[in-house]
Amino acid sequence: MRNRILWALWIGLTLTFAGVAVARIYVTGDRTALLPGQTDGVHHQIEMACETCHTSKPFASQAKIRKDINKTCVTCHKDELKAANDSHPIKKFKNPRMAAYWDKVDARFCTTCHSEHQPEITTAGLLTLPGDYCVACHSEGDQDVRVNRPSHEGLGFETCASSGCHNYHDNKALYEDFLVKHADQPWLKDTPVHAHTAMARQRVRPAEQEISVYLASVVRPDVAADDILERHWAASAHASAEVTCASCHAPDMETEEEIAANWIAAPGEEVCADCHKGQAKTFALGRHGMRRHPELAKPRRAKTMLKRLGLKDPPELMISTIEDYLADPAPAAVMSTDEALVSLSEDAHGQDLTCNTCHNPHEQDLIFAAVGACLTCHNDDHSLAYESSPHFQLWQYELTGKAAPGTGVTCATCHMPKSEKRDVVTTNHNQNDTLFPNEKMLRPVCMDCHGLSFAIDALADPALVLNNFSGQPDRHIEGIDWAVRRVSQPDEGANQ
Repeated sequence: MRNRILWALWIGLTLTFAGVAVARIYVTGDRTALLPGQTDGVHHQIEMACETCHTSKPFASQAKIRKDINKTCVTCHKDELKAANDSHPIKKFKNPRMAAYWDKVDARFCTTCHSEHQPEITTAGLLTLPGDYCVACHSEGDQDVRVNRPSHEGLGFETCASSGCHNYHDNKALYEDFLVKHADQPWLKDTPVHAHTAMARQRVRPAEQEISVYLASVVRPDVAADDILERHWAASAHASAEVTCASCHAPDMETEEEIAANWIAAPGEEVCADCHKGQAKTFALGRHGMRRHPELAKPRRAKTMLKRLGLKDPPELMISTIEDYLADPAPAAVMSTDEALVSLSEDAHGQDLTCNTCHNPHEQDLIFAAVGACLTCHNDDHSLAYESSPHFQLWQYELTGKAAPGTGVTCATCHMPKSEKRDVVTTNHNQNDTLFPNEKMLRPVCMDCHGLSFAIDALADPALVLNNFSGQPDRHIEGIDWAVRRVSQPDEGANQ
């Protein structure tokens, strides 16, 4: 009898402690131990916001879980897929006529090709299928490209996604009609200039007389007086746009008394986002700012978790007791350089990535933001080679007035391209929007200065990318040649 009681007590205590441990980890505690494998790529930034991807209720079926996870993929990447005019949209493969392919590569689901938490089989673009996956649909019957396109005879399917040939989602610069249209362009245009960048850099800076007028209009508490900062502000775009000290440090306040009483010494990023909505939106879509992504799961709350477990109206005492005991280690509000998975300089560590990381709000130094801010942190081969590249030399010519605005090529020129709408130029703050596949850079960046054929060849040369395009491509991608041949020699190249 005594042994039975001891066993029961031991089992009860074990289950109690195990339950407490599981609750602390699963409900709102640190769930790192529950990760089935390393989180791939930049998703490591949001791996503790599990509900962002895992939205299914407890005990849901495998089919329901798969459907829900794929829904979150599309929810986060829908704008990107729309902008790319997705070559393989999911709806295309839901057609019953495509059923024959479902057992080969089921393209109805993102997770067929991009399966999370499997670093051992994950390649560039978070792809978790072998690189010859095109063979599943394009190797039989009428779809056999090796038969109906003699130009592809003898090519292995692992070459389909080579730079300059095909991409699964984004082919905006690789469609045949586009290739033919731009086939005869010289490698360098007669007037190489980034038009939207030129518009932005041609802004007239305030003259000394205007600066004096702006300084005379400064309204701020005496405790916040700083002659140097005020002069920087007076020479900035903020001053000419009538964005005063109070606009940021005491929003919505009008009188000097109200400004003094409500002065904020260090305004948060929400103040910047009030005016720079487009920049804030795109920043939240990129690697530097994805913890602000609008679809990111909010910090977990006991009430929400209890509802998911079936308790629709849990007692307040239960809620407060759980919240007092458990704390949600949701991802920090901003990304820190200490968490980066790319090569950074030693001095860069310990910085939070905010607007102020690249922009001094008083100086408005866009020269630093376009190059210096990037090279302060990044020290990979491509970044380190920039200052010895032809692009950097062009930038120096522009800064010294030897070349026209928009002819210089900065880090931001390629990785944060500008666009124009109704005479307003906006910078895309999603730093990885043109990063992978790199052909996404062709239309918004490369073709402003270079011919399409040269640009494709350059992006297809890994060594040239690493040395920041100091030299000429060592290879030629034949896609344009094949496309032109089909048009100019229909009898010989009709099937190419």
